[in-house]
Amino acid sequence: MSQTTVVKGRVTDGKEPLPGVSVKIKDTNTGTITNVSGEFSINAKGTDILVLSFIGYTTKEVPVGGKTFISTTLAEGDSQLGEVVVVGYGVQKKATVTGAISTVKGEDLVKAPVAGISNALIGMAPGLQAVQNSGEFGNDKATIYIRGMATLNGSGRNPLIMVDGVVRETYNNLDPNEIESINILKDASATAVFGVRGANGAIIITTKQGKVGKPQVSVSSNLAAIQPTILPELLTSYDYALLHNEAARNSGVTPRFTEEDIRLYKTGEDPIFHPSKNWIDEMIKPFSFQQNYNANVSGGTEKLRYFTSLGYFSQSGGYHQPEQSFGFPYKHKYDKYNIRMNFDFNPVKDLTISVRLGNQITDNYIPNGGAWGAFDKAANLPPMTSPGFVEGKYIERIMGLPSGVPNFNPWGQAGPTSTGGAFVTEDYSSTLNTNLVINYDLGRFVKGLSVRATGAYDSYYMKSARRTKLFPAYTIMKDPNDPSKYIMYQSSDTGPFQGLSEGVSDNNKWRKMYTEAAIDYKRTFGKHTVTGLALGNFEYGYYPNMAFKLPTGYLGVVGRVTYDYANRYMAEINAGYNGSENFMEGKRFGFFPAFSLGWTVTEEPWMPKNKVLTFLKFRGSYGEVGNDKIGFDRYLYLDGPYTLTNGDFQAVVFGEAGSNMARYNMYREGKLGNPDVTWERARKMDLGAEMRFFSDRLSFTGDYFTEKRNNILWRLNTVPELVSADLPAANIGKVENKGYELELGWKDHVGKLDYWVKGAYSVAKNKIIYQDEATNLPHEYLRRTGRPLSQYFGLVFEGFYNTQEEIDDPKRPKSDWEGAGLKPGDMKYKDLNGDGRITVNDMGPVGYSNWPEVTYSVSAGAAWKGFDMSVLFQGTDRVSVSFASAAAYPFTAEWGSAQKWHLERWTPERYAAGEKISFPRVELSPDKQHNYQASSFWIQDASYVRLKNLELGYRFSSRALQRIGLKSMRVYMSGNNLITWTNMKYAKDPDARELWGRVYPSMRVYNGGVNFQF
Repeated sequence: MSQTTVVKGRVTDGKEPLPGVSVKIKDTNTGTITNVSGEFSINAKGTDILVLSFIGYTTKEVPVGGKTFISTTLAEGDSQLGEVVVVGYGVQKKATVTGAISTVKGEDLVKAPVAGISNALIGMAPGLQAVQNSGEFGNDKATIYIRGMATLNGSGRNPLIMVDGVVRETYNNLDPNEIESINILKDASATAVFGVRGANGAIIITTKQGKVGKPQVSVSSNLAAIQPTILPELLTSYDYALLHNEAARNSGVTPRFTEEDIRLYKTGEDPIFHPSKNWIDEMIKPFSFQQNYNANVSGGTEKLRYFTSLGYFSQSGGYHQPEQSFGFPYKHKYDKYNIRMNFDFNPVKDLTISVRLGNQITDNYIPNGGAWGAFDKAANLPPMTSPGFVEGKYIERIMGLPSGVPNFNPWGQAGPTSTGGAFVTEDYSSTLNTNLVINYDLGRFVKGLSVRATGAYDSYYMKSARRTKLFPAYTIMKDPNDPSKYIMYQSSDTGPFQGLSEGVSDNNKWRKMYTEAAIDYKRTFGKHTVTGLALGNFEYGYYPNMAFKLPTGYLGVVGRVTYDYANRYMAEINAGYNGSENFMEGKRFGFFPAFSLGWTVTEEPWMPKNKVLTFLKFRGSYGEVGNDKIGFDRYLYLDGPYTLTNGDFQAVVFGEAGSNMARYNMYREGKLGNPDVTWERARKMDLGAEMRFFSDRLSFTGDYFTEKRNNILWRLNTVPELVSADLPAANIGKVENKGYELELGWKDHVGKLDYWVKGAYSVAKNKIIYQDEATNLPHEYLRRTGRPLSQYFGLVFEGFYNTQEEIDDPKRPKSDWEGAGLKPGDMKYKDLNGDGRITVNDMGPVGYSNWPEVTYSVSAGAAWKGFDMSVLFQGTDRVSVSFASAAAYPFTAEWGSAQKWHLERWTPERYAAGEKISFPRVELSPDKQHNYQASSFWIQDASYVRLKNLELGYRFSSRALQRIGLKSMRVYMSGNNLITWTNMKYAKDPDARELWGRVYPSMRVYNGGVNFQF
């Protein structure tokens, strides 16, 4: 028997050493990786064969042959041949995958200096669409859909999220430094194994694990300045007063501001009784602070491999500090702590035990209602309501403001309660994720056979504490003896804390358990490769806030069979049979099958090997998947309870009038149950092609997909009036969704300069096929059926009436909202039905929906010697947003805020001068008037192009650093959301979706960092 000895070696690409090459003894788990100099050391026998593999290079087998030192080279080859892709409940060779799957590497996520994984994914993969509605600290999670929307139910469009093989919706707080890869599963072939939860696609996140070798230590430190990308551009008091007077005259009332008021606003010489405050600038800091640190260690032996990571992320200082103390820290701060420990044990031959432990802890301090409070008040108030603070004292009342100007100080009153008491909310949360996987290789008994069992336990807990305190407030007035001076006195007493409330509500805690048992089979017979999977799983979740206080449950079995011949012909069958407790007994389970085929043309014997077309694969899939996130109430198959009424209009009357007539409360029948309620079912088809040209330098991937979703739970709208029962929703809705995805890439090198460019373009267009819409609509264009989901409807804006003659024209259609009559500067609308009137029956489809039909991205990168750079542009098209109230027009409830673009309003003088007119004549309290009806004028084109990420770095020479114990050091600068080009005429983020604009805009990040490798 040959003895084991130490074999050393060096691996290069023919010129430079290759670090990170996997060196394994064939048919064993023994292995190591090369260091930064391409060197390795391994215990091997003289008869062993070393298998060397590295992404982007052809795998090579080298016999030891009794040597103690081996020097070899790896040749560049098919980068996909040895790669594997994580799929549902397993992995597959990338070269033979027949489903529509996109992959994002963890190293790409780290380049985005953002708080959450959802924001890091924006623009990273075709078919993955994301909209970040808010940039507020701790509340900036993006909404993610895969291939758009395909259901009427707004809460049932999110994809399934899995972390290390377990469904986990709390993925957003993971540290990108602990993520190995994220795979986006888009077609039925890839998601049928998830059965009743696979219709919206799936995102599979895999965390890092240790590899055999010496400990590898990585330490990163990042410091960043962050600022809002865009804020409302509010008018000064001078401009506001002039415009308000104009609106008053247009509304037929006496102007509020005198010439002296206007003069004082213009000069600024009376900052107390004629203040001019931009409340957004007063409260929101132009720059805040962000920091991010991570330290991780990985390595191991043949018996034990480990990856451990500790991360800290913080954002602070979003709001200015008030000039007067409120009695406790008025801080705005978000802290996130990440702990990750992954272990893989091989205690005996053929047995692998994997442990995955993750903990995400957040601590979020939110002052005075946070963004909702700040933007609800500060962005909606006139600039002259208060001086804010005088001599460092909070002013709650001013005696002597111009007539009618409201007394309001957002510093003490911003927030949903507007009580005048300051408060800070602290939300502390902890999420625990645990996995235990036991895998036993039965190859010694049946070659290719293995079994595994998985157990997981997750829990979430959040404690919300709210500290409220009254604070001294002051009234200020002019000195009656000397009007040039003022008198200030305390008008509200200070005192102890008004209250400290904290607790854990049912909405803020849950726990979940998951178990899985599986049999895997993989065997190659000559050129034939067969794999199989049989799996059973069960998930139990307890969410105390859910109706009936009963746990949720999923139970199912999964099957998969794949076949490929010589990497040339591929076939795959996937199926899931599972169900949910949410449906009636006997109707809880469904069967969801899918199949796919693939053909790699370049593996055909008749296809000559060449450097022009190096890879060509066609693939197609068809299958059915389900969606049990159907909205509405829980257990819809049950009849609702009878309730005792208490009211004059919900009572029965007995007796005779004037003598013994009396009213009695009655029991009212609840909502009827629907015993046939079930999940949504989606039939999906995907056709794809993958190509590589010119020795793999040029790559192309294209997909065309269709989806027909039915059984969508929706309310009944065509019910005879004689039916008075409260009817349940029914599975009647139908939606069609289709589109395509294109991805084109180029990678090459010129001398020592390596570079790459990649572009992606995705289209997903949906249409409502059926939703039981009312049949008595007078015009076809009023129907939502046949339109995209979330399509906007309104009047069609056709310009302004510029003269009285236009208004007096007898042929002009009369408006239902014109009141005493229109005036020059009012809007023209199109009379869609030609009846000579502008009514709700003229409100047809305008703009697009609020979710983009088109998403695209262009990314590029380069590396030269120690320098590297990368850039990502991403954008959306065919998308609209709508704003209302103070987010769109001035002087709501007479005293709403006004924005700079409102100065482009219609006036006779501006019209005569040919100036740009972007707004109708201004009016006071305009909400219900002719100009402010839903119309295309208020629908904004929300398409944009954004410089999403930019990173520049330099890696210092490892030879110089080795003297001080460092393998490498990389310094870099990066940015996120740097520039946005959009056609929005409002000063709003095009991703914002809150109708009244009460959201913190997304943040622009300027980041600097350093990474040490030991």
